[in-house]
Amino acid sequence: MATTTIETPVLIAGGGPVGLTLAGELGWRGRSCVLVEERTRPTEHPKATLLGARSMEYFRRWGIVDAIYARALPPEVNYFITFSTRLAGRELHRITSPSIRETIERPPAAMAKYRELAWSPFYKTQIGQQALEPVLLDFARARSPVDLRHGWRLRDFVEEGSGVLSRIENLATGEIANVRSRYLIACDGGQSAIRRALGIRMNGRGRMRPNVSFYFRSEAFLKVHDRGLGNLYFIFAPDSFGLFTAIDGHAEWLFQFYFLDPAKRTDALDPKEVLFRAVGKPFDFELRGVQHWHHHQSVARAWRSPAGRVFLAGDAAHLFAPTGGVGMNTGIGDAVDLGWKLDAVLGGSAPESLLDSYERERKPIAVRNSTISANNSDKIDMVMDETPPEIEADGPEGDRVRKAVKRKIVWMAKQFNSGGTHLGYRYADSPIVVPDGTPEPPDDFTQVVPSTWPGCRAPHGWLGEDRSMRGASTLDWFGRDWVLVRARSAPDSAGLDAAFASRGMKLATRTLPTPELEALYERPLVLVRPDGHVAWRGNEPPPDCEGLADVVRGCHVD
Repeated sequence: MATTTIETPVLIAGGGPVGLTLAGELGWRGRSCVLVEERTRPTEHPKATLLGARSMEYFRRWGIVDAIYARALPPEVNYFITFSTRLAGRELHRITSPSIRETIERPPAAMAKYRELAWSPFYKTQIGQQALEPVLLDFARARSPVDLRHGWRLRDFVEEGSGVLSRIENLATGEIANVRSRYLIACDGGQSAIRRALGIRMNGRGRMRPNVSFYFRSEAFLKVHDRGLGNLYFIFAPDSFGLFTAIDGHAEWLFQFYFLDPAKRTDALDPKEVLFRAVGKPFDFELRGVQHWHHHQSVARAWRSPAGRVFLAGDAAHLFAPTGGVGMNTGIGDAVDLGWKLDAVLGGSAPESLLDSYERERKPIAVRNSTISANNSDKIDMVMDETPPEIEADGPEGDRVRKAVKRKIVWMAKQFNSGGTHLGYRYADSPIVVPDGTPEPPDDFTQVVPSTWPGCRAPHGWLGEDRSMRGASTLDWFGRDWVLVRARSAPDSAGLDAAFASRGMKLATRTLPTPELEALYERPLVLVRPDGHVAWRGNEPPPDCEGLADVVRGCHVD
């Protein structure tokens, strides 16, 4: 069998949410790429189950929000988290959040109750990975420059000169093809073969405690307890610590069984015994899958090969505890950051040194977010570990114990106000962001402090009377090109226009229509990158417009 050779600018290894996001981002920008994925169908296990507001903002640019919502929890389902002894036992505490319907429509009562709705057109969206992947797959497949090869795997690769030579294999036929690419992107998961081949190890706390996830189908599940239909149900009985997650809001459910002892074996469990004990009653169910896994707090020491042609993204670069729903969302952020930078380099508007900023920007975010997630896990584990068996007792002693445990849960549950985690990260000390000497705004994981401080996400503000999710937002200005956001009385910026044009950098100009939005953007001139983060701001154009253009396109990354 003759070996074929494929030429492509970018080869992506791995077709999970991060690989598909990168393929979609490149295709959306008109850049060719090849993606190889061993699986021939989307993952069947939900795995990650939350899209944060920032990821939804990225997917808004693509026009796939409705498709995501169609596969998420039904729009009318209340987003609430309950904490119970057992699911059919006593409820200890409850947290409410806006439903998708409230997020879309934004009625006055919801706006008054949930401050998170002021920070973004989106809130948390509960959708299992098995439901998200088909949406991303459909989008990437519809981009003509994207070549998706499911049922293929990367066998090996070698960096040579100005590119990478890889061998890929069709698992069904044994066919081998050579792929010549300028870049290879490892989106091949936490056990990344590419990362291992490069000899890159992970730093951080590493593997934490073990868990087992039971994915099951049951139309009887909601009938055996009186909690109602929410999104998360924590179990605090000492023999059943864990979390039930609603997958489709009807019959698909996930139970994560937590083992606080990291040395405890998890491979000899009876699913029926585990589920019945956590609920507190027997019920009919069909087991769909079981996964054994660990919490992690791990970040790769390097995100790029020494020769510079191979990059890590997603789980290949960082592993998380799931507490906070940040892991997959951090990977999606990796893909968007790398996507616009690859586009600029491949299109000739930026030098290769721009790609050096990828690790400089994204690695600190991975450390930040994985640490937040691990700390969240520690707090949950601590409260669970301190929960005595008397939590289920009747009478005054049981009441006293439950009251004490509830106080701890209320303290621990502040972590679920995570808007700042998803929206508040910033690229401080980035070599392609120009500081203005002002103090950095607070990085508060529980709330967002909107700011155009260089490196921050450019703030969301409504542009018209429609304040529902369907209304026009300042975020809709950002995505493909550079954007100069101007106050109505801002000084002339023709020098910036000329500097960007001379370097092949597309620069659009948008004018803030109201005093409120001018106050939100803080300066008369704000330069926003293609990924929606602020690169520079000022009261007037810089004295050296060409120098600014060269900094933000990566000419001086060391």
